[in-house]
Formats: sequence, structure tokens, C-alpha cells
Amino acid sequence: MDREADSPMTQIDESKPLRMRDLTEDAGLTRQAIHFYIDEGLLPPPASKRRNSAVYSTVHLERLRWIRRLQNEHFLSLSAIKSVLNGQDLEDFTPQQKELLRRVRDQLPGRAMPTTTPVALIPDVTSKMVTEDDLQELQQVGLINFQGTGKNRSLSQEDAQIVECLARYKEAGATRDRGYRPAFLTIVDRAVEKIVEELSRVYSRNWVNANTEDAAAFASAMYAIDERLMGILLRKKMRALLARFAADEGKPSPKRKTKKRLRAS
Repeated sequence: MDREADSPMTQIDESKPLRMRDLTEDAGLTRQAIHFYIDEGLLPPPASKRRNSAVYSTVHLERLRWIRRLQNEHFLSLSAIKSVLNGQDLEDFTPQQKELLRRVRDQLPGRAMPTTTPVALIPDVTSKMVTEDDLQELQQVGLINFQGTGKNRSLSQEDAQIVECLARYKEAGATRDRGYRPAFLTIVDRAVEKIVEELSRVYSRNWVNANTEDAAAFASAMYAIDERLMGILLRKKMRALLARFAADEGKPSPKRKTKKRLRAS
């Protein structure tokens, strides 16, 4: 399997707004090709649109790089790449391809969904790892929402990805018989909600008098940076935690101190 799939791509100046010419120059594609990708749902619409030009974010550039990489290195069709970038079903891929494509998904900054978000039917997301009881519990704690009823129930692709994360937690060992119920995912949800509230206060404070388009472009660019930073900090802190565990295992267990009983003379 390609080792490069684990390594970061060339750094992008995430503070700089992007124009169409930036995308064409970096990706080596024509305007027509990029517009085709937008029309086909491989790229989200522009972050904002002004009178004579559109503003794009680093998400567009990163996704264009992955499109070319998946085409050139892994020979995937555009329809297969679309399913990967938009979080759609991976059942048609081999186990090796699934593992690669999941790693690709994990590295994508803010996989901006198309305007019309696709849905996943419930039978497509349930498996031996995720049961109907698991889905009901995820709904009860507010992590997912069912659309429709009966056999036609479905989930948004973002909710389907939450279910996929639960399946991967279980595969890693976080199962019910070890005391891990699906509701433990709310720990992450509460942490993210708190972070978003804090960041929104910081960002909005300095953009009160800005026009809506400029504020939207700024928020889109900052979101991509925030998502990447949170991933880096989480990995850093988890490595430190594992290092502490390893250090504690190497220490000898403390000996109990026994008091000497004084004998009466």
C-alpha cells in the first residue's frame, strides 16, 4: 500500500483567499474542468461569490489535489472518487482500497458536502458491528437523526459517517461487553460544541461590521485551519498520554510500609 497516503501534502497558505486562477495554476487544470467537478459534486460551490469573481477556500484546493492523486496513483474513476470525497458507501471497494480511502477521508480538511447532501439507507449502515439498538441509542442522545420511517428510513451522509466511526471504535475494542455504549460518543460531541462556541465568539468579535461575503470567506478558511489544528493537537496529546502509560508500567509497584510494633519492656 502506498506509504505517501499517510504523509501530509504540500503546505497551503490557509490565510489567503483563493481565486479560480489559484486553483488552475496549482492543480494544473482548466477552468472548465474545475467547473465540471463543481457541477458533478466533486467540489463544493465557491465559499462566496462576488459580482465579478468567486472566492474559494483551501478545501477546494485540497480536494483538487486528492482528485488528481487518486486518479494518477490509484487509477480510480471520478464516480469512485466522488463517493470517497463525499462520504458515500465504500462497499464496492476491496478491503485494501477501503482502508486506503478511509485514511484519505481522515486527512481531508473539512470535506465540504455538496449543496444536495446525499443520504444513506439504514440497511446500508447497519452491520455485525453496529446494530439497530446502537442506532436507537445514537438517536436518543442526539448524535444522529433518522429521515423517513420504516424500511425507507435513512441518514444524512454526515450521520452515516458518525455510525461508521462507532463501527471503527468497536473494531478497535470499544464494545458493549467492555462497558462502552454508543452514548460515549457524546463526550467528543460536547467537547467540539464547546470549542465551536469559544471560537465563534473570538471570530465574530472582529467581524461585526464586515459584509456577509467577506465574513463567510473568512469563516470557511478558519474552519479548515481549526479542523487541522484540532487533529494535530489530539494526536499530540494522545501520544503524550500513551507515553505516560508506558512510563507508569515500567515503574516498580510501591512497597507497603509496615510499622514496627513496639514491644513493651
